[in-house]
Amino acid sequence: MAFPRSERKPDGISLRDAYSAIRTWYQENTDNPLISNDVYGRASVALMRALPPASELADVEIVAVFREVIAGRLEWAFHQSDGRYKMAAYASAALEKLERSHFLTDEETEEIRASILWPLIDRGAC
Repeated sequence: MAFPRSERKPDGISLRDAYSAIRTWYQENTDNPLISNDVYGRASVALMRALPPASELADVEIVAVFREVIAGRLEWAFHQSDGRYKMAAYASAALEKLERSHFLTDEETEEIRASILWPLIDRGAC
């Protein structure tokens, strides 16, 4: 799902600051009623609970999490807000600052195979 250009975004936000905002919101919302109790919902909650602090991740791992927010296991909260911005706004703004998309290259996908997040991310989305 593409984030509408007309929506408000945190201009100039860094990759790690955007990730930290996303991580905080998702970890505070693991019992959100929008999450179903099906395979997708359980996978989403597992990923949410496993999100480490930004200092423990490489940039490519953070991009992989943004990909989950935009079109993966965390997409259910695409339009949910922390009171400042929507989750997709954080991810989109940080990616725009880097002038890149949320898609991972084959090399990046190979790189994150060693990540603690690898078993939890939607590999079909990489």
